[in-house]
Amino acid sequence: MAKKKNFIYKPIYGQERLQDFIDAIGLKVKKYFAKAPGCIIGLEVDGVFYAEVLYQWLKLQKLNLTFATMDDDGKGLDEKKLVGRKVLIVEDEIVTGKAYKRAMENIRIRRSKLNIKDLKFAVYRDRAGLADFTVDGYSAYAPWSLERLDVIDLKIIQALSEDGRSSFVEIAKKTGLTPVAIKNRVERLLADGVLKILGFLNMEKVYAVSAHIEIEADSKTVSRLVEKFEKSPLVYHLVKASGRYNLMLSIATPNLESIENFIAREIRSEPGVKHIEVQVGELPMIPKVWNPSVM
Repeated sequence: MAKKKNFIYKPIYGQERLQDFIDAIGLKVKKYFAKAPGCIIGLEVDGVFYAEVLYQWLKLQKLNLTFATMDDDGKGLDEKKLVGRKVLIVEDEIVTGKAYKRAMENIRIRRSKLNIKDLKFAVYRDRAGLADFTVDGYSAYAPWSLERLDVIDLKIIQALSEDGRSSFVEIAKKTGLTPVAIKNRVERLLADGVLKILGFLNMEKVYAVSAHIEIEADSKTVSRLVEKFEKSPLVYHLVKASGRYNLMLSIATPNLESIENFIAREIRSEPGVKHIEVQVGELPMIPKVWNPSVM
C-alpha cells in the first residue's frame, strides 16, 4: 500500500488532486478491471493527466492495461488498443454532461466491432451525477466551497461527527482510502481550521424541552444579552437579526419551569428589553448534540 501513496510524479504534475483521484477511486477501478484486460482512455486535454496517473498506478498493481487518448467526438482514438477489453474513459470534470454523452456514445458505437467487454466513466468532479467513479460528486450549487472541501473530506467529517473516536482504519473502510490518506486529510482539515474535534453533550440524555425566544431590545441591551448568553449552558443557538426582534435564541432545559425561570432571570430583568416572544416545543431535531458553555 505504501507504493500507492508515493507513486505520483509530483515534480511533473504538481497537483495534489491527482493523488486524491487515486486515493478515492483507485481500488474501485482496480476491482472493475479485476483480471480482465482493459483500456484507459484519457479525454483531451485535461482528462489525459488523470487517465495517465490512474494508468500508471494500475500498472503497478500488475493489471493488463493499454492506454489511449481521444477527443470527446472520438477523434484521435487508436481503436486497436480497445479490442476485446474493458474500457474506462477518464475526464477531469463533468459539468453539463454533453461531453460525457458524446464520448460514451462514440465508444458504444464501436462496442460490437471491437468486442468491448464493458464501458465505464471516471471523473474527478461530477456535477451532473453521471460518472461511475468520482472523487467529488456534489452539485455546483452545494452550500460549501469545493475548492476547500471535496466529497472525501465531507465523508470524513460525517464519520467523525457520528463518532469522534472513529479510527483512521474505520474511516478508510467507508471512503476507500488508506488509513494514511485519512490521517493526512484530517491533519490538513484541522490545520486549516475547517474541522474541530470536540466532546458534545447528548441533549436527549440531559434535557426534555426547548424554547425559541425572540427579543426586541435596544442595541446596548442586545450587546449585554449576547455576552451573557454566550456563556449560558442552556443556549444552543444565538443570532442577531434585523426587524422588530433583533435578537433570537434557542434554549434546551430539563422542564418547563426552567424555561420560565430563564426568561424571568436572564431576560425580563434587563430594563432595556421592550418585548419578547416565546415558542416552547420538543427537543430540536437538529442539532441533537452541542458543546455547551461551562460556567
